[in-house]
Amino acid sequence: MIASVLASSVAVPLGLDLAAVAVGAVFGALIAIRRDLDVTGTVGLAVTSGLGGGVLRDVLLDQVPVALTSSTYLPVALGVGVAMLVLHPHTGRIDDLLDLFDAFALGLFAIVGASKALDAGLGPVAAAAVGVLAATAGGVACDVLSGQRPYIFGPGPIYGLAAAAGSAVYVAADRLSAGVAAAIVLSMVVTVGLRLLAVHRGLSTRTAAEVRLGRGRRGADTDPPPATPPGA
Repeated sequence: MIASVLASSVAVPLGLDLAAVAVGAVFGALIAIRRDLDVTGTVGLAVTSGLGGGVLRDVLLDQVPVALTSSTYLPVALGVGVAMLVLHPHTGRIDDLLDLFDAFALGLFAIVGASKALDAGLGPVAAAAVGVLAATAGGVACDVLSGQRPYIFGPGPIYGLAAAAGSAVYVAADRLSAGVAAAIVLSMVVTVGLRLLAVHRGLSTRTAAEVRLGRGRRGADTDPPPATPPGA
C-alpha cells in the first residue's frame, strides 16, 4: 500500500526546497529589521525562519532534519541573513517586501511539506496538514523569539487558511496525477494569491469575542418583540 502511494506521488525538486529556505530566511531577516533587532537577532531570525518549517516537517515525519544532515541548508540560511544586513538599506519599503516574501515562503513551504509527507506514505489529509505546519512554523518561531504574539493566531489577514488552501490544492493535484510542475504552479497561485488578496483587500479573520458578539446581535435582531401586558 505504501509502495503504491510512493510510486504515485510527485517529488519536489531539491532546488524548490532550498528556494523555500532562502525566501523564508529573507522574511525572517526583514522581521528582525522591522523590529529593530541587532545583527545577531537578524541572522538568528533568518536561520529560524528559513529552517524552522523544514525541521518541524522532518520531525513529524520521523526523519532526521535534512537541515542537520545536509551541508547546504544552513549555509543558505546564514548567507541570506548576512546578505540582508548589507542589502536592507536599499530594499525600499520593508512592509511591502514582508508581504511579498511572506506569501512566497508560505506557498513554498506548504508545497515541500505536503510533498515530503506524501513521499513518506501519509494520506492526503495528513499530508496537507503537514504542509500547513511546515508553512507556518518558521513564522511562529520568529514571533515567539521576538516577543510577539504568533501572527497565525490573529486576528488579521488570513494566513494559515491560505497555507491550508495551497497545501490542499497541491495534494489534490498530486492525487489526480497532474504532474509536479502543474501541482506546484496551482498551489503557489492559490497560496500567494489568497495571502496577498487578504493583505491588500482586507480579507481577515475576527476575534472569537467578535464572532460571539456578532451572533448575539443577530439573535437580538431576530427576537420577537415582548408581548404587551394585559390592560396596557
